[in-house]
Amino acid sequence: MDELKESSDEHVSGIRETSEQVTVSNCFEPCNHSKSGPVQLTEQTERTLSGDLDSIDLNDVSADCVERNSVNVTDSPTNEHIHLHANKKKRNILRFLKSPDVQTNAMIAETSTTGLIQVGRPSDLPAKPNGEVKKHQKMYEDMISKARKKEMKVAKQKVKDEYSRRKKDEAVSTLLHKWSSEILPNWETMKNTKKIQELWWQGLPPSVRGHVWIRAIGNELNISKELYEISLRRCNNKLSDISVGSGRNRSGSTSSINKENSIEVIHLDILRTFPTLCFFQEGGPLYSILHDVLGAYVCYRPDVGYVQGMSFLAAVLLLNMDGPDAFICLANLLNRPCYNVFFRVDYQLMQPYFAMFDSFIAELLPKIHEHFQLLEFNPEFYLIEWIFTLYTRTLPLDIACRVWDMFCRDGEAFLFRTALGILRMHQTELQEFHSIEEVGQYLGHLPNDLSSDQLFSHIAAVHLSDKKFHQTLAQYNSSKKKDV
Repeated sequence: MDELKESSDEHVSGIRETSEQVTVSNCFEPCNHSKSGPVQLTEQTERTLSGDLDSIDLNDVSADCVERNSVNVTDSPTNEHIHLHANKKKRNILRFLKSPDVQTNAMIAETSTTGLIQVGRPSDLPAKPNGEVKKHQKMYEDMISKARKKEMKVAKQKVKDEYSRRKKDEAVSTLLHKWSSEILPNWETMKNTKKIQELWWQGLPPSVRGHVWIRAIGNELNISKELYEISLRRCNNKLSDISVGSGRNRSGSTSSINKENSIEVIHLDILRTFPTLCFFQEGGPLYSILHDVLGAYVCYRPDVGYVQGMSFLAAVLLLNMDGPDAFICLANLLNRPCYNVFFRVDYQLMQPYFAMFDSFIAELLPKIHEHFQLLEFNPEFYLIEWIFTLYTRTLPLDIACRVWDMFCRDGEAFLFRTALGILRMHQTELQEFHSIEEVGQYLGHLPNDLSSDQLFSHIAAVHLSDKKFHQTLAQYNSSKKKDV
């Protein structure tokens, strides 16, 4: 008898452990809807959610849980053994069914389109007709098919993008090796060869861009780094004088010969220079250096002073070289005829450039020219900003740098070829606008997804040689002198 009792106790203990496992662990885990579909609660379980503990029938609730978790009902313990721990189980059931996960899952199931298609009507409503069942099944299959097609399309595009990226990286790596090991060490003998000119057109690798620009822009003014330091010290002294109120020659009384006091407005323009990069904002890593370069230039050329737009030129240079080299390049760049005219902000001096460009539009893009004339939209409305900032405010920075590459190679003519290329590329869109404001807004903020290769293909289609550019400019300059 003792042995029998001992065996019975062990049997009951084992059943209790099994009951604990099945009822709590298996039945009360949140459902995985991707496998078992939405939660459906019986009337008994609905009563449980209202907190009626005494009305819980463990058979019903266990059936709910077993059905949802694909547990074989025959594996569940008998009711006799379950009721040994009825109160404990009922509390666990109530706690589980009132949990946010279960109630949220039930709400999702009710609002899910897929769930509505797959699940039949409630038992208290007539069953779906066969036609409706087939229709819903077809809808479901179509949804799955579309989702799979979309996934396949996205996956293919990812593979294509990754392949393009790798090819581009390989091309850049090859170009970098050629420029750094073959071209730059032999610059004077190789810079004008056909092979180098073709490589230049493809765009310079970013890591050698600054070295090429320094060589291509040159230093006709023979500016030394010591001169930069001298100009920078003069700039700092001028700022100190202004800060203590000893700078009496304010902007209102500044002569046309000496414009050093324009140093005061540099910091305002710097804050507007590539704000999304954060390099040139106050506290940024290049803020002070950019201010130094611009301030030194103002003291080096007090007859020019600071003009809005210079900060963009200096900033692009600083992204590719150090401060002294950026100062030397900026000074030589602004000494070129076109920039020497534009940054004097003298409309009479700029007029021949506008007239020349308008004649190029009429010759090469007659439809655009006719449309612009109809709107009375003149070249100066957009060309001034393009030239002043060398396209850095109009084009994405990487494309603008590629324009700089070619400007360093071909000179001023390429600035106007680029302008014609932009108009050519967007001529369809431009002819759809019916006001000056619309055209100006579009040309001032070109699409961010602009393709570099596409733009340069349009620039290549613009047949404007350096010789033709300078001959036409000379004609308009001479006619202007006759008018005077």
